[in-house]
Amino acid sequence: MRPKTGWDVLQYEILEEQASTIGRLGRELRAALDALEAFDRRGGSSDAQRASLVDAAAYALWNFVVQRDCSGFRFTQQVLDDYAVPAEVRAKMGAVRPR
Repeated sequence: MRPKTGWDVLQYEILEEQASTIGRLGRELRAALDALEAFDRRGGSSDAQRASLVDAAAYALWNFVVQRDCSGFRFTQQVLDDYAVPAEVRAKMGAVRPR
């Protein structure tokens, strides 16, 4: 077993941080999708509120996909399927709504 160098320790720390970030962003995506689904189940009537929830879910999806991609994980379609991302959220992924 070779001794750990400073570089090995740094690489390990970077991988730990990437894994932590992917996990956090995955939880944020799940929460955003759950909020949208809950709104739809309640039969919410506010188009503005729903649009805001769709935008939030699309932004969370974008963050998650970009972080995964930067970490070397590809196959975005699998994420879209696993999280059951609605088509309207997929379509807005990466789009920024003017303020």
